Amino acid sequence: MRKISILIACFGFAILYGQTSNVTIQTVSNYIQWGWDTTIVMQNGLITMATVPAIGGRVMQYDLGNLPSMMVNSSLLGKTYTPVSGGYNNFGGYKTWPSPQSIWPGTWPPPPKLDYGKYAYQIVSQTADSVAVLVTSPVETWVAPNIQFKRRATIFPGTSRVRMEQTIINNGSKDTSWGVWSIVQAIVNHTGKTDYTNYWAYFPINSNSVYGSNGVKPDQASTAWKGEVAPGVYGVQFVAENKKIFADPDKGWIAYTSLSDTVVFARTFPIFEGMQYPDNGARVTVYVSSNSVPLYMEVEVKGPVVSLAAAGGNYTFTENWWAAKVRAPVLDVDSVGVIANRLSYNSTTHSVSAIYGVFYQGTAKIAFIDAQGQLTEGQPHTVSPLAEFQLQDVVTIPDSVKAIEVRIYNTKDELIGVLERTDVSALLTGIKNVTSKLPSKFYLEQNYPNPFNPSTVISYQLPVTSDVTLKVYDILGREVATLVDEMKSAGSCEVKFDASKLSSGIYFYKIQAGSYTETRKLVLMK
Repeated sequence: MRKISILIACFGFAILYGQTSNVTIQTVSNYIQWGWDTTIVMQNGLITMATVPAIGGRVMQYDLGNLPSMMVNSSLLGKTYTPVSGGYNNFGGYKTWPSPQSIWPGTWPPPPKLDYGKYAYQIVSQTADSVAVLVTSPVETWVAPNIQFKRRATIFPGTSRVRMEQTIINNGSKDTSWGVWSIVQAIVNHTGKTDYTNYWAYFPINSNSVYGSNGVKPDQASTAWKGEVAPGVYGVQFVAENKKIFADPDKGWIAYTSLSDTVVFARTFPIFEGMQYPDNGARVTVYVSSNSVPLYMEVEVKGPVVSLAAAGGNYTFTENWWAAKVRAPVLDVDSVGVIANRLSYNSTTHSVSAIYGVFYQGTAKIAFIDAQGQLTEGQPHTVSPLAEFQLQDVVTIPDSVKAIEVRIYNTKDELIGVLERTDVSALLTGIKNVTSKLPSKFYLEQNYPNPFNPSTVISYQLPVTSDVTLKVYDILGREVATLVDEMKSAGSCEVKFDASKLSSGIYFYKIQAGSYTETRKLVLMK
C-alpha cells in the first residue's frame, strides 16, 4: 500500500473548542428587554433558544453564537393579546398553524388561539444530556375549532441541533383531518442596513415534482425566484414583493442563509411519499414579505394532512433545526452538516478538497474504504458549528481504495454520521478538477488576449460565494453584453467573450461581486 499523506485546514473565527457546556434551561422575566413576563431560555454553549409562552409559545430566538436567525417585530415587544376572531399580530419568530389554509373557515386571519394565545409551559427534561420544554396551546374555538397544539423542544450538548416535536390534537366530537404547518420568520437584513441581497433560502428540487420540471409553483412571478442555483438545488433571494413559492422536494431539508455572515440555518424533516400534502402537494414554501415594516422571509415546512379521530386523536410531526458557519449556495443538508463544495480532486496537486458546515462539535476523520469494506482512518481534526470546515487533503490514493468518506465524531469520539461519501472512480474521472486553495481576495484579471479578435477570456477570483454580474460597455457607456449574472461559488472563474458582432474599438468590462467592483479596458481589433 502506498503512503497516504493528509493535510486538513479548518478556518473560521477563533473559538475554544473544549468549551462546550452542559445544556441549561431557565425562565427569565423581561429577557433582553423584550418586555414579556416569562421567556424560557435554553443554551448549550453553541446555540441560544428562547420561547415566549404568552404569544403563542413562539420561539423568538435561535442564535448560533452571536449570529441571529429570527425576525423579532420590535413594535410588538412586551405586548400580548386576547385572541379574537379576525385579529392578527405578527410578532415574528417561529410559529405553528394547522394546514391546509384552504379549509380554514376564511382565508385570513390564522387561528388566533393557536397563533398568539397564551400557552402553558412545563420544563419536562433537565439533565446533562438534554433539556426540553413543553408548551401547550389553548383549544382553538374560531378558525380550525377544537384543534390544540403541543410542542416539545429539546436541545443537546455539543451540537446546534434542536429537536422540535409538534403534536396536533383533535378535541372535537367528530373526526377531522389536518396537518402541521411550521413557520420561521427569518431575518433579511442587518440592523440599520438594506443588504437584502445577502439573504437566501435553498431547498432540493424534486425531479419527479407534481409541479413539473422546475419543481416549484410560484403564486406570482418574482425576481426572488432564482431557479436552479446549483445542481438539484433551488434558490430564493429576498426581495420585498409579498409573494410565495411552493415546492415538493423529495429530500427533507430547507436552509436559509446570510451570505456575508457565512452562516446557514437549516431544518430537516421526514418525507412521506404517497401521503396527502396541503397546497396541491407542497412540502415546503418560501414567502417574501411586502415592502413594509417588518421585513422578513418565511421559511415554511409542512407535514402531511392526516386523519385525527374525535376526542383526542393526535399526530406528531418531528423536525430538527441546525446551524453552522459555512458559505452558500447550499448543495445538500443532512443530520451531520451542510455541503457547500463537494469532494473534488485536483490531478495536478494530487489533492482532495471540499467545504462543509458541521453541526457537531468534535472531530472529522477521513476514511479510506476498500472493496471488502475495510477502512483506514486518518487523524482526527477539530470541527465545530462555529467555524467553516475547509478540507484540503494531499493524498496518494492506494489502488485498493474504492471510496472515501468524511466522518464526523462527537467529543466522546462516537460516530455521528458520514458527511459525504464518494467513489474513488468518480472522484478521479470527474468532469473538472478544481484548485485546492481558495483565493484570498476579490480580483478581476486583465482579459487575454488583449487586443483580441474576435474572442477573449476574462478571469476573476472570488474568496467567498457571491452574487456576480460581469458586463461589457462601449466607449459611450452603453451596455453591449452581459457575461455573468448569477450566484457563483468561491474560487477562480473565467468566461469567454465573443465580440464577433461588434465593431473594432475600445470597450470596458466591469464586475460587481457583493460590494466589490472593478473595471478594465479591452481592445477589439478586426
